[in-house]
Amino acid sequence: MWRDIGSTACISGAGLKIRPNVATTTTKIHITKLSAAQRQLRAAIRMFFAEEDELAIHTVASAAYGLIKDLKRKRGKEEAADQHLISIFYAIRSFRRGSLPPYLADDPSAVAAIEELAAQLPIRADSTLDEVSLSIPSEMVKEFWSGRTKVANFLKHADNDFAKGLSLDDVDNPKLLMQVLSGYTDLVHGDYGIEGLVLWLYLNIEQGDSEKMPSKFRRMALRIRDVSSSSRKAFCSSLIIEFHEQSKRGKI
Repeated sequence: MWRDIGSTACISGAGLKIRPNVATTTTKIHITKLSAAQRQLRAAIRMFFAEEDELAIHTVASAAYGLIKDLKRKRGKEEAADQHLISIFYAIRSFRRGSLPPYLADDPSAVAAIEELAAQLPIRADSTLDEVSLSIPSEMVKEFWSGRTKVANFLKHADNDFAKGLSLDDVDNPKLLMQVLSGYTDLVHGDYGIEGLVLWLYLNIEQGDSEKMPSKFRRMALRIRDVSSSSRKAFCSSLIIEFHEQSKRGKI
């Protein structure tokens, strides 16, 4: 991004001409790949809550995910393995704590699968994610990204598959946004931003898991939960705007 600011002037009178030196200032603003991913992610979340076009949301979020995937690999991390670990770790830890969210606790087959994994893995009720690591074979990495990039590739390319169509059932923006947010916070610990925090609260509430929120977020979570489901996205959108305004005034 750049901007040129230039000015010239010519003053004449009584045979006198004065032409000031031309002053041109060029300002170049550079951003990092990480900053670009952050901006794309937060923009996609705002678009999601504003209920803008779901394909546009997916495209912006996928662009952020591509950057995050590459940045993590540069740091010796594999996003596919991390996502597998996250899904296993939090399910087992919640099981150990007796706090599985309803969508898992009410599914006997899911509980049985989690119980079987819990018997094999050393994840306790007080374990933290950084105590556990996971590696997966290259075939699983390839399979993970094949699934995650299917929609994004359809929206980006038309060279070899111009006659193909896309089922909108394959567009799962809440899941994608949460995965992108998770990958981003692996790179910048704790930097959810206003958009990320509201998204995290919203998705927990949608999954019926608002009762076990950390106390510092409970008041905000209750504000979101108490809004009707049909109006909840619009409320979250206004909440993000409200918090940004408070941030500008130094109130948060």
